[in-house]
Amino acid sequence: MLVDLEPGYERLHVGDTIEGTTEWCLPHMLPPELISRNLPARVERVPASTPGGFDRVAHLGDGVSALLPPGYPEDGQDTVSGCLLYDRYLGVFHRTVPTARGRIVRRGWITQLANRTPARYPGWYSVHPSGPPTLWEGGGRIPAERTVTWDCVLLDTQGC
Repeated sequence: MLVDLEPGYERLHVGDTIEGTTEWCLPHMLPPELISRNLPARVERVPASTPGGFDRVAHLGDGVSALLPPGYPEDGQDTVSGCLLYDRYLGVFHRTVPTARGRIVRRGWITQLANRTPARYPGWYSVHPSGPPTLWEGGGRIPAERTVTWDCVLLDTQGC
């Protein structure tokens, strides 16, 4: 599962149990060979925040569900391809808020090369990620020439 790096981000550790609102990222949004999966799901149409609108939710089993991006197939059984995204602010924009709960059994970071551009103020800079994403699971510090674009966790959802 990808974890957003928005404000309010908390440090996650192997062994932690987390529960949060989740949506589904399509394979083209991430390095598929690293974290993309094909999973059976039951897709359900649910009321959206906008009058007359609807969202689609994928129920993946073990109490895990995810808000699907627009354009997913009709309701019923389907296979979803991609990855869960833990988004703590999903409930602000959507009426139905799917969730996932699990114990972290593995964690890592998706990193890319960091192109740093000096800012107006001394010592400040902007970071522009480039190049192919790479999964970093090593201990210690992430190399200075790389920047974190996603935090990643593998969850055990059995019995949580």
